[in-house]
Amino acid sequence: MRRALLASLVALVALSCGYQPVYGGQADPFHVVLARTTMADGMLAAEVVSGAREALAKEGALAGGDGYPRIEVEVLRQDESSEGIAAPSDGGLGASANFGPRARATLVGLVARAYVVRTPGGPAERDTGDTRAMDMVASDVTGGVTDPRADSFHHEDASRLVARRLGERLAMRILGVPTATDEAMGREP
Repeated sequence: MRRALLASLVALVALSCGYQPVYGGQADPFHVVLARTTMADGMLAAEVVSGAREALAKEGALAGGDGYPRIEVEVLRQDESSEGIAAPSDGGLGASANFGPRARATLVGLVARAYVVRTPGGPAERDTGDTRAMDMVASDVTGGVTDPRADSFHHEDASRLVARRLGERLAMRILGVPTATDEAMGREP
């Protein structure tokens, strides 16, 4: 009898291990608004806000509208850098076909922050700090020639996905759920 009780107690303790939200359970849901953006592309700012709303909805912590308490999102900047620079071969067309070095891919990054405001004019709480999401977009090369139209579509899609993932990451940090980072060794800003 004692062994069965002890075994069930050990099993209960073992099952209760795991990640717990830093701030505990939410009493009331959050509204989400865009407080500020420093970028000309409003589509990416809207995607960040949509990503935050989607993550809050999955967690049961989303309220509709622009009321309080709310999460205010600031979209700060978009970063891009070339990856895998290479001088393409001329494909036997001579020196006139060599247009110089090209990137084999582009690293697209977006930086934003979010915080909770409980009342109009109230102080910012649970500030996430500058948070980044990144993705790599390969150049679309057909027959040794870069296709700028396809590159443009791939770049736009990747930027939107990065923005949405960043919004989700901001919302989860506000809720106190541990989140992974896109910045591996050698990729720190």
